Amino acid sequence: MALAERLQAPIVHALRGKDRIEYDNPYDVGLTGLLGFASGYHALKEAETLLILGSSLPYRQFYPEDATVIQVDVRGEQIGRRVAVDVPLVGGVKETAQALLPLLRGNSSSAFLDKALKHYAKTRKDLDQLASPGRGRVHPQYVARLLDELADDDVVFLPDVGSPVIWASRYLTMNGRRRIIGSLSHGSMANAVTQAVGAQAVDPTRQVVAMAGDGGLAMMLGELMSFVQNGLPVKTLVFDNDSLNFVGRPAASIRRNGRAVTASPSLS
Repeated sequence: MALAERLQAPIVHALRGKDRIEYDNPYDVGLTGLLGFASGYHALKEAETLLILGSSLPYRQFYPEDATVIQVDVRGEQIGRRVAVDVPLVGGVKETAQALLPLLRGNSSSAFLDKALKHYAKTRKDLDQLASPGRGRVHPQYVARLLDELADDDVVFLPDVGSPVIWASRYLTMNGRRRIIGSLSHGSMANAVTQAVGAQAVDPTRQVVAMAGDGGLAMMLGELMSFVQNGLPVKTLVFDNDSLNFVGRPAASIRRNGRAVTASPSLS
């Protein structure tokens, strides 16, 4: 956030950074990638300089095409895996940021930041409008919004890979105490109820919510017995869309400004 303030730059985060960097952050403009939305996408694509901090977004289609790319990662082998890097820096994010700050002149113009924040406000409003009761079947966006409102302040959310992880990324709000845990690097199916066993066993008094897909729950149905046998009070919410949503569409076509972008949905 100190870097963003000095550079007057928007922050685009990945899902693994949602419970760390999204809340109470005046520079955040949302997610990008397959789980993201328009404001994060455009902020990234329109950047002239991209500073990647400890992340490895797998989708090449979402990176800017002609930007100067600086990547910081404590794991040197991660640098340059996804996109050509102009300045590779091996180190921890905190330590590297602290070393960089005194060297930065800063940016006197906030035009790009203001544009990105305005786009984020509009995108957030559009997304929130989708989270309404509707008629007939209950929309999954509305279910996720109600879950967010009813869950504890220190809840642990565990969304399944597939459509539940989309609703988690877009409608769950963080506060510094809530956590989102998932199969965020591997994209493996049926992780929600399985990981919930471990999360609830660590602290039986803390609220743990498994956001399971109907396919994911069917794959690991026996874990419901594990909950009962071990006295684990996991809350299990099932999003039933009668399909293996991501598997049913092996490539997701995402339309941005009239152009179709194809990205594999196997990774979050």
